[in-house]
Amino acid sequence: DLAQAAGWPGDVPAWHLLSQRRWRTLVEEAGLRFVDYADLTDGGEAVGLDVPSLWDGAGDSWHGQMTTSTAAGNGRLSGGHYRGYAPEASLLAVKIGRGGGRIPEEDILRGLKWLLDEDRWQRYGVRVVNISVGGDFPEEWTTNPVCRAAHALAQRGVFVAAAAGNRGIDELLAPAQTPTVMTVGGVEDHNRRWRPGEAAEVETLSLYHHNTGTVHYQHKPVRKPEILALGRWVPAPVLPPSHVFHEMVAIDRVRRILRGESGDLPDDVRHGLYDADEHPEPSAQQVTVDVNHWMPEVWHGLRQRMNAHKWAHPYYQHVDGTSVAVTQVSAVAAQMVQANPNLHGGDIREILLATSLPLPHLLPRQTGPGLLQPARAVAAALRTRDGVLTGYPASGTPLSENELQKWLLRGTFAILAPDEAQAEGRPVYFGLWAPGAGSVSLIGTFNRWHPCRLKLEPAANGWWHGALRLPTGTHLYRFWVVDAAHPDGHWLRDPENQLTAESGYADAHSLIQLT
Repeated sequence: DLAQAAGWPGDVPAWHLLSQRRWRTLVEEAGLRFVDYADLTDGGEAVGLDVPSLWDGAGDSWHGQMTTSTAAGNGRLSGGHYRGYAPEASLLAVKIGRGGGRIPEEDILRGLKWLLDEDRWQRYGVRVVNISVGGDFPEEWTTNPVCRAAHALAQRGVFVAAAAGNRGIDELLAPAQTPTVMTVGGVEDHNRRWRPGEAAEVETLSLYHHNTGTVHYQHKPVRKPEILALGRWVPAPVLPPSHVFHEMVAIDRVRRILRGESGDLPDDVRHGLYDADEHPEPSAQQVTVDVNHWMPEVWHGLRQRMNAHKWAHPYYQHVDGTSVAVTQVSAVAAQMVQANPNLHGGDIREILLATSLPLPHLLPRQTGPGLLQPARAVAAALRTRDGVLTGYPASGTPLSENELQKWLLRGTFAILAPDEAQAEGRPVYFGLWAPGAGSVSLIGTFNRWHPCRLKLEPAANGWWHGALRLPTGTHLYRFWVVDAAHPDGHWLRDPENQLTAESGYADAHSLIQLT
């Protein structure tokens, strides 16, 4: 998942049949996204992509792989489905700790000092530092060496994020109590779909058992954590080729047989969500089995093993903790830097806080401003510090007639209309940042979802935009994008609009409500 390309050239290898040496050969041939690797474990220092521990399959390597992949994995082992928020990010891996998985506070300090020494953070172009570990004992940040080192990086313009801890107590361990470090707590969504624009659905979210605390900086109190991210049900690849990895694959094979996906189960236990006349050979997704009547004791045993491994996919398990919550914040910060390299660490922090989703049903001292909102944060980054969209409205914004005329005078803007005679209704601004697109169109209930009829105009910066007059009411829409990867076009939900509606497809429709 940390390879350069998201796809695999040629036939996909049977990963569970490969030796560790063969794994390494294939991944090296594909190329990793590491700019370098530093092994600082057990008091030593070895730097380079040829250092053997980079390919260590020992169990104590799992936590670092998990957190790195949840942040920047491209989901290669799942066909891109379980990718992180920054699947194209370049990585500088700094391995710390000691045998048996122990990571004392002095080892965290060594990792931070290694970045600071000789300005390595600058040499490697480090813009975001993720810290998914914590120190030994509570201590004032001003006297704690780890906090002081993290603060030094933040003062140099690096965005530093740290996990709040998982004990659910009012206590912070270094570097989480550093005021210039963004401390991240967790939210539990109970593995259910919810929409940010629906208050009733937001109220179903609960807190993960993260640590809290208050520190003082520049004569002001700073409550921790400052922001929340999903703290449970986060998919992460299993460490290959470990025993757990092989058992996960075996579980999947048994599961598929019991589901009848091989087509060799008797008809009386196979229940299809399909028309047998039209689909004599149903797909795996169309087959269900009545588990209460077909080998229930085997199903029970299988599910026990699946639950024990937190099974989500043959190669992935769901993980939890503020260690994975903080990786989401760090990954979105990396996206923001990619969108706007002019941002400093302080800018990233302010934008993340300003665009977070408030959770008024929970205690403010435990939530900070709210829950991470990746799309809103990146959209704001594009419009901050001379970003490429500075001065452009957010997509889905209703315009006044004066605002509409101003945009028309710019010359790279069009008023769209499903019917050329339509001139009634309020103008709504739509836009999508798609620098590599050949064309972008607006589709929705207002034009019966016909692609390529309401074409947006390209601006000089990769932004496609236009305005459409819409009457009072609710309107569902998406963008239709034609690019090199999708020459026949594909549709995208509006990433800048939080309001969505169920579509019946894998992703929701975007929604505009005009009153």
